[in-house]
Amino acid sequence: MMKQIAPTPLQRQGMERMEQRLDALLHDPVMPVPGYGVMAFDRGGLVCQRYGGLARIEPGAPGGGTPFGEDTRFRTASISKVFSALAVMQLCEAGKIDLDEDAGLYLGFPLRNPNYPAVPITLRMLLSHTSSVRDGSVYSIPPEDRLEELLLPGGKYNRLGDHFAGGSDGTDRSPGRYFSYANLNYGIIGTILERLSGIRFDEYMRTRVLEPMGLGASFNVGDFDVQALGRLSPIYQSKNGALWDASQPWAAQIDDYNGKKQPRDQVLITNPDLGGENVMASLADYRIGDNGTLFSPQGGLRISCREMRALAELFLTGGFVDGKRLLSEQSVDTMFTPCWHYDPDHPNGDSYDGLMCCYGPGIHTMTSGARDRFLQERDIVLSGHFGEAYGLLAGLFLDRARGRGIFYVINGQGAPDSEHHGCYSGMYEWEERLCTALLDCFFPEG
Repeated sequence: MMKQIAPTPLQRQGMERMEQRLDALLHDPVMPVPGYGVMAFDRGGLVCQRYGGLARIEPGAPGGGTPFGEDTRFRTASISKVFSALAVMQLCEAGKIDLDEDAGLYLGFPLRNPNYPAVPITLRMLLSHTSSVRDGSVYSIPPEDRLEELLLPGGKYNRLGDHFAGGSDGTDRSPGRYFSYANLNYGIIGTILERLSGIRFDEYMRTRVLEPMGLGASFNVGDFDVQALGRLSPIYQSKNGALWDASQPWAAQIDDYNGKKQPRDQVLITNPDLGGENVMASLADYRIGDNGTLFSPQGGLRISCREMRALAELFLTGGFVDGKRLLSEQSVDTMFTPCWHYDPDHPNGDSYDGLMCCYGPGIHTMTSGARDRFLQERDIVLSGHFGEAYGLLAGLFLDRARGRGIFYVINGQGAPDSEHHGCYSGMYEWEERLCTALLDCFFPEG
């Protein structure tokens, strides 16, 4: 796996200050976190990792629970999209798929925005959120329903066409022209992967992507034995819901299995961004290729920090993990090549408070613009992806040319994120503090 690199004298000088800033998050009187993990990469290797707090909160246990460490797994939310994108790029290399072909040809039914019926929707558009697809009122549906019920006119979940953008206000939101982040894009991608391979999405990702990378991570918690489940961190939020209350501190939002083995033939249907209730459903009668939303290709990967290093290694080496080529350098370059840039003079997308201004096939570039920036006083450009769901916040961002980057994760928030938007960016306050601590320490020169 990724080589260890000794910090430079300047980096070593900043580490104590960084550690103090990170540990302060655990005891913040207003917005604490239960646990965290951070890593810094430089010269193509791991230069630092640090962990603090708890992965699992058990008030009666010694120390209050299980410490958060490099082997703690967590539902990494939207960083999962990057792994799903890797699977697409592998199929491109095998000649089984074309990023610029009409995606409906791979689905087996027409994929068209009824407001722009003449414009094909391609995989490149789906990967880069320029497809004109929208999450609508629901984007993950039960195993007995086919994806067509979401996307075709008259479908069970196609309510007033809310899964496609319109242009009634005069704005051109046709496929390929307008950016709007939507999880359903990756549910469609998951369905395509199943249809082309004949393999269920979670199994495809495990056998074709994760295991070849040397990872025990999975999109299906049923893959984990009791020992592995003991290393899976629930994601927490404040029990109070609105304000931090130390007398009623934490409530698990997801993945609180208490060490009980989960069946592989069940799946948890989740729509976290829409506030939907999580529902456990049986896969006994599921037909592969019907509904790739089941295993949350957009957010359902459970992975550890140690395992996340393999993704950083793959990108920083141009496609290698542990000396084995898993993706061509050309494919890596394609992922890191933006398809869309925000144009403030002629708004061509939803920038999410300025956070998203540059996006490629599965990769988001922070350009150090007015609000898509990691630091308040200094410009630094990195590419990767954020993760956010149920209280988790995470980010993996890299500078491939210089062999450097950062990763951070917190497994819960002690206050609503809606009350803690960033001071100088479109990130949340927790992320600004984490990124500032890491970048000021390890890359103080820019």
